[in-house]
Amino acid sequence: MAAGRTTTVDVAGSGTLLAEALRSDPVENQAAGLVRCDLVEVEQRHAAVITLDRPGRHNALDLQAWREIERNLAELAEDRSVRAVVVRGAGGRAFSAGADIAEFPAHRIGADVAAGYNETVSAALASVEAMPFPVIAMVQGLAIGGGCELAAACDVRLAGAGARFGIPAAKLGVTLGLTETRAVSRAIGAANLKYLLLSGEVISAEQALGWGLVQKVLPEGELAAAVAELVRTICLAPEVTVRAAKQVTDLADSDPFATDSHALLRQLHAQAYDGEDLREGVAAFLERRSPQFQARRR
Repeated sequence: MAAGRTTTVDVAGSGTLLAEALRSDPVENQAAGLVRCDLVEVEQRHAAVITLDRPGRHNALDLQAWREIERNLAELAEDRSVRAVVVRGAGGRAFSAGADIAEFPAHRIGADVAAGYNETVSAALASVEAMPFPVIAMVQGLAIGGGCELAAACDVRLAGAGARFGIPAAKLGVTLGLTETRAVSRAIGAANLKYLLLSGEVISAEQALGWGLVQKVLPEGELAAAVAELVRTICLAPEVTVRAAKQVTDLADSDPFATDSHALLRQLHAQAYDGEDLREGVAAFLERRSPQFQARRR
């Protein structure tokens, strides 16, 4: 576990403490940090909660924040106890209002410096896809620009009824990198992305649901519990099934004919069909009981 993280133990194993953690804001920032990462025990596994922690600026993402997102996800990817990651914004008014415009003169004006900034953003978003387990965006309030791109890069997005999404590139004169473009286009399709970029329109949570940008829209008071229940379901499932749900789907959406894709698929299939969890799942179904997968027995 990285230094500076807190771990909350859910003794009951019901996900209740995770829901409470998602409803509350961090007591204080990490030292010199704009992104906080905490671990909550759920069903003998850990869920990581990454909080964009600049509520006074609607959780605007500056260069340091993007670097912290990448660093935290890279560390979590090496933690064998972690089964899911939730990304959220502090304060309840915004997931993230996007880039910190105040730092544009230093980091985004001039082709060379802008290229470095874009590489940092791309690396952060790529780290979301590189996570071996699901990354869930819990969206309340604004998800604009980089905030929308970060949410789109996550595997699943649940939103409160008041969430709003947009990428006002045309109003600023910026362009998206390939990683950001791919993340949003995969979620909503090329035509819808072009519309967002060209119009600068901010769409509602319900419209985002219709476009596939979010998978569920819930009343604000029910969002944390819904996210916690999804995480609990993931933590109860066999490890290989969860990994395959993410990784094989991503491969099929990119280049399913690549040699590496076939190798990973064979590896996951062997782990699944030669493993004890499949036998336990079948036996539990036939015996009409709840399965006791290895994730719970360890």
